[in-house]
Amino acid sequence: MISVGIDVSKEKSTICILKPYGEIVSRPFEVCHTEKELSELTSMLLRLNDDVRVVMEATGIYHLPVLCYLKEKGLFVAVVNPFEMKEYRCQGLRRVKTDKQDAVTISNYGIDHWYRLREYEAEESIYAELKLLVHRS
Repeated sequence: MISVGIDVSKEKSTICILKPYGEIVSRPFEVCHTEKELSELTSMLLRLNDDVRVVMEATGIYHLPVLCYLKEKGLFVAVVNPFEMKEYRCQGLRRVKTDKQDAVTISNYGIDHWYRLREYEAEESIYAELKLLVHRS
């Protein structure tokens, strides 16, 4: 069981990969939203010998290129409502708000809600349009 937390920004994402009990597979690192870097990320995730679930927060339109690319490569991706993530984030005592800390929090959310995570599924027409938009950028 491996949770990949992705904190998505406009042109890059911060990724943290965790196993249960806080075991760090990969400390937070950044990936630009280019085909080359997303391809490298996908290859890395597919090489992990475990059940991998990617968790990201809905961010308007910024998460769509990453979401479409990972779904196209056959990865499990869950998109979490920002309000739900804010509620989860506020449970702890820490109020640190950085991209790296957000990626860790999102990854921990994936571990804590592993069996409740729902894989993102778009309607076919919307998914086709998203794929078209992703390939243009």
